[in-house]
This record gives sequence, C-alpha cells and structure tokens, in this order.
Amino acid sequence: MFLLSIRPGFTSLTDNFGENLLLMWANFDGIQFLDMATNNRLPVGETALMSAYFPVYPWLVGVLDSIIHNPVVSGLVISNLAFFLSLIFLYKLLLLDYKEKISRLALFLLLIFPTSFFFGSVYAESVFLLLSVLAFYSARKKNFFLASIFAMIAGATALPGIFLWPAIIIEFYQASGSSIKKMFNSGLIWLSLPPLGLVSYIRYLYMHSGSTVTLFSSQIVKKVILLHQIFYRYFAMIIQVDHTDPLFFTVLLELIVGLCFLGLLIISIKKIKPSYWWYCFLSFMLPTITGTFSGLPRSVVVLFPIFGFLAIILDRIHPYFRYFYYLLSIIFLAIAISLFSRGYFIA
Repeated sequence: MFLLSIRPGFTSLTDNFGENLLLMWANFDGIQFLDMATNNRLPVGETALMSAYFPVYPWLVGVLDSIIHNPVVSGLVISNLAFFLSLIFLYKLLLLDYKEKISRLALFLLLIFPTSFFFGSVYAESVFLLLSVLAFYSARKKNFFLASIFAMIAGATALPGIFLWPAIIIEFYQASGSSIKKMFNSGLIWLSLPPLGLVSYIRYLYMHSGSTVTLFSSQIVKKVILLHQIFYRYFAMIIQVDHTDPLFFTVLLELIVGLCFLGLLIISIKKIKPSYWWYCFLSFMLPTITGTFSGLPRSVVVLFPIFGFLAIILDRIHPYFRYFYYLLSIIFLAIAISLFSRGYFIA
C-alpha cells in the first residue's frame, strides 16, 4: 500500500485501511458478482460476458448475504469454505492415482500457484473447483448420477464446466469396459444432465435481459488466430511494453503460463487419464480463441490434473530445481496479490 497507489476503475477500494482489508479481495469481476448477488440481476453493457458472470456463485453469495447482511464477507466465506472443501476432496481424488507424497505435493503446488489467490477472493473459481473435483471423484467411484449432477451445476458456474461432459462420458465408457453396447445398458441417461447447466445459464440470460446476444459476444473473433501467432504477439509485447509498467508483469505471467501449461499438456498426453487430459486441453484452449492469453492464468488454476502431473515431474528432479520453482512461484504469487489488491489487472 506504500509502494502502489490505488488504481481506480475496477475496484471499490477507499482510503480506509480497515475497509480495504476486505474490499481488496473483490476487485474487477468481484464487483460484478457482488452486484449480481445483492441486486439479483446481470451486469449490463459490454461487461456482461459469458466467461465471467455465471449465476451459481452470486446466487450462493446472495443466499448467505440474506442472513449476515454483508455481501463482501458473504462472498469471502463462500469462496474460502468451497476452497477448503475442494482441497479435502481433491486430496481423496489424487490418492486414487498417486502416492500420499505426490498428492500432498500437488496440493502444495496448487496453493503456491501465482493466481491461487483467486480461490480466496470474491470469485467463482473455488466453487467451480469444488464442483469439478466432486464430478471427477464421483465418476471415479462409478457414481455417474452424482457426477452428472455436479457437472451440471459446474456448467452454470463457469464456462469450462461444459468440458466436464466429455470427460464424464470418457469415464463412463471406460467403466463400461470400453464397450459402447454396455454403455447403453447401464444408466446412459444420466449423461444427458451435464449440458443442462449451460442451458440454464442461457435461459437465465434470456429471462433477465431478454436476449442471449451477450452470451457469445466475448468469444467471437473476426478471424482464426492460431496458437503460434498468439505466442509471437506475446514475445513482441515482452520487448515493447515498458518494463516498469505493472502491465509488463501481467504480460510476462500470461506468456509463462501459456508456455508451461502447453508444454505440460503435450508431455502428459498419454501419461494422465484421457478424461483428465481432454478436460484440461479444452479448458486451456478456450481462452485462446479470442486471440490472446488474457485471463489464462486464472483459467488454468482450476485444472487440478495438471498439478498432479507437475508434482510427479518435480518429485523426480533435483531438489535444487524443485526449490527454485517453489521460490519463483511464491514470488510471482506475492507480486500478483500486491497488484490485484491495489486494483491492477492480473487475470
């Protein structure tokens, strides 16, 4: 607070230090979520984008706020409680594939990731993580009814929730002995539930605004931009952007995350479960269709299978390299929190 002045525009921060201790976790999209929670409506104008403002999280905040009458506190309670529960079930899920050491390391890597602070902010990431983990955990336990229910709710929480659908279908196919015939003989009807989450959001938009035009406005591009073109743009920006501008850190973070996660996806093609890989791949590619990595560092933080795979890699390398990664990640996390909490865009 002594080094960075408040950047107005997408924050409710004031000059009151005590108020800012809570308000600093509700910048940018947090403002819109709180507005939706307290006024029971969608944000209006060009900011009503599909990728940010799904209804489940603000509805939960609104329900709790009707009891404690403090929307910021309500949002923080929902986010942190959901994240705590997601860590518990994620640990149980990881233990199905990895030893205890690797499972613990995967949780640690998730906690120190540069954008993990979104889990404790007034954002939907923690609720979405909980729902996606529960969907996969239920599927792994062969309870596809519950898996489909959790996936359906996740689809009304964040856009990547729709990618839980093909992941659950893959799990169901494998649980049926990789036999399409057996799939039709055992509860295939439940697999029709996950898309209803997205359908409910479309209906929600129509009921509150009378239109679904804004639903796809943030995803439309005039021409196809390939992945290598995006990387070229970012390497150019790294050179051109003023290195003393906070924007430089955001560009650098987006480039590093893009490179690292793409590399991990390529390496892990046949080394993690197909359902995990396709879920992560589709979720990774989604932000890139707009021709930029903007928002990617926040989008990938919920891709828990990648953190499990990364834990295996780090466990096998020399401890010095592992500690270097820890230190670098924590430094980036500290900088990201510092900028975000003062009203500077991170993801």
